[in-house]
Amino acid sequence: MTDTDERDRELPLFLYGTLRKGASGEDVLAKDVVRRAPARARARLLDLKAPYPGAVFGPDEGWLDGEIVWLAPARFRAALDRVDEYENVPFLFRRIVVDVETEGRTVAAWAFSYTHGSHTIR
Repeated sequence: MTDTDERDRELPLFLYGTLRKGASGEDVLAKDVVRRAPARARARLLDLKAPYPGAVFGPDEGWLDGEIVWLAPARFRAALDRVDEYENVPFLFRRIVVDVETEGRTVAAWAFSYTHGSHTIR
């Protein structure tokens, strides 16, 4: 993120791994989620050989299925801080804005792109 205004945008989150409903990290966000829907984004899932997935996003990538979640506005900032910490931003992941297809439309959402230097990404 380049500036505070951008970093604080109240966008939904695109989830593709351990934060999804029914996954091991669901409780990190569960109390703050006001709505969920199936979604997909242009991304490539990486084989990290870890207990969590990583993906890189870009317009030339295939489709990655996940879910989109909207957070309670009153708790948005605190929830986002908690997720950034859980995702180890900026060491393992970087939070970026991506276009997500959901419910027949395209919306902007935060997503966590894998950035750790121990894996060759491109």
